Order: sequence, then C-alpha cells, then structure tokens
Amino acid sequence: MRVSTTLTRISRLALNDEKEWVINAPWGNLTALSWGDPTNKPVLLCHGRLDACSGFRPLVQHMPKDYFYVSLDLPGNGRSDHFPRGSRLIITDFMPALERLKDHFKWKNFVYIGHSLGAALGKILNQVHPGEITKLVDLDPQPAYLLAKDFRKWYTRQYRHFFGDQEYEKTVAGKETAPRYTYEQAGERMMKARNLSEEVIEHILERSLEPAGDGLFRYTYDQRFKSFIFMPFLNDTLKEFYTSPATPTLAIFASQSVDRGFFKYHPFALNDSEWKNGNYKHIVVEGGHDIHLEKPKEIAEHITEFMNGNIGV
Repeated sequence: MRVSTTLTRISRLALNDEKEWVINAPWGNLTALSWGDPTNKPVLLCHGRLDACSGFRPLVQHMPKDYFYVSLDLPGNGRSDHFPRGSRLIITDFMPALERLKDHFKWKNFVYIGHSLGAALGKILNQVHPGEITKLVDLDPQPAYLLAKDFRKWYTRQYRHFFGDQEYEKTVAGKETAPRYTYEQAGERMMKARNLSEEVIEHILERSLEPAGDGLFRYTYDQRFKSFIFMPFLNDTLKEFYTSPATPTLAIFASQSVDRGFFKYHPFALNDSEWKNGNYKHIVVEGGHDIHLEKPKEIAEHITEFMNGNIGV
C-alpha cells in the first residue's frame, strides 16, 4: 500500500463544497460532513458498523446537485464521541444520534440513505417518526435481517457473551488500549477486511485513525462495535415491522451477500410483491457488501432515478 505516513494528503479527497459539522449531544459531540446547498431538499446518509461518514463521499460525487447531503459519524465511529463506557450497545441506542442531527437542521422531511447497519437504523427511524422520511434507500442491508432464532439466543448473544469477564474487559476498554499500527499497516488491514482498493479506503481512514505516538496510529472505533448488533425481533414480527410503512423504498443488494445467503430466511426482502403497500423495489448489483464504494457511479444512478421518481414503487 503506497500511502503517505501522515494524514495531510487526505484533505485533497474532500469535495469543493464539503463542510464539517459538530453537533452537541448529552453524551458528547456528534460529527458529520455535508455537501451542497442547505436550502435544497435534505438527504440523511448513515454508514454501517466500524465505518465513517466520509465513506459516502464517492457516492455523493455522482449524485444530483439539487439536494443537500449530510452524512453522520455514528457515536463511536469516525470523529464522533463514544457513548459512555460499560453498557452493551443495542440498535435503538443510536436513534437519539439521528434525531439530534435532523433536529439540528430543523428538517421536517428528508430522504434517508443507509448502508448496512445504517439501513437497519433507517427502518427503525421510519417507525419512530412516521411520515418524516419521504424516500428510503437501503444499501446492502445485511444487519437489518440479522436475527437470532429465538429470544433466548438473542439474549445470549447480546448480553451473556458481552458480560463474560474476558469479553467485557476487552470490549469496554477505551481507544487508548487499541493496538497501534503504522499508517500503511492500518490501511492494509482495512483493505483486507473490506476487500476495497487503496483509493477507496483512504476516504474512511481519514476519520478512523488518530496519532498514537511514535509515528503510529490507532483506530478510533468503539470496541463494542466488534460485537454484532442483532435486531431485537423474532422472525414472525420482522416482516410486519418492515412492510407496514408506506414509505417508498429502494433496496440495493450486493450479489455476494445474496449468494452467501444473508437473506434466505427472509425471502420477502427479495420479493417486491410481499410488501403490501406496493412501495418497495429491490435491485441486485454485482459486487460485495460495500457496493456504494466499489461502484459509486452505478449506485448513484439507481438512487437518482428513484429520488427523481423515475422508478415506480
């Protein structure tokens, strides 16, 4: 990996109209990036687990210019502060962060685009604030369909494992205890874990690393994100929860995720006719989980058609 050992060159990745935001919350600060004119129609972008808001930059570069895009660093990701140490994080813990952002900009209505965990959060936000999301875009929403087979297994995975002595000490430790790497090592690890190019991962590294002394860096992620966050539903309730809202929804699935069976227990995700309000359309795009980073232009074209009303749902 031929990258700079400092973060100074990364600033050149920023788009011309890019702006950084800091939003106060009771537990600390939330950070976000925006692109475009704030008087335009708003779009909220939400990333997945162990990611950063700057990961949407390649996609936004190909999106229509008559929208205002705001991408949030979820708590414990990017440059946003972590939640207080000690507790287990579950998916609904992140709702206040999304609410803080939309309230900060005084949005009454907005488009929501979520990748991975961010897509699952959008499903919940749409139920908590019905009618506010005008259009919903899911980008390979694996975690939205990640369930335990029964409540006992859900509880065991979410809590009993987390509060085991060794696991607890590891996952609630602050970033100060995180391993240190050279910039090149950190980049190589991310490239391998996410199967992405050097050019793409630099967009994420810029907000996911901080100096840790001796010329080394550490990831800023909250260690609790290393544990999977399962949806707090059982199989028989998930379909009703997702299909009951009438919000127009475009779901873009990565072919590799479909082929690996991530959605086999929830076939309605890949069957538009099972969404009772006729408001759902799905597309399968060749590629891996980070399809918006692998193929930003292609994904932007699909989303633009949907946002501009050229794809019927």
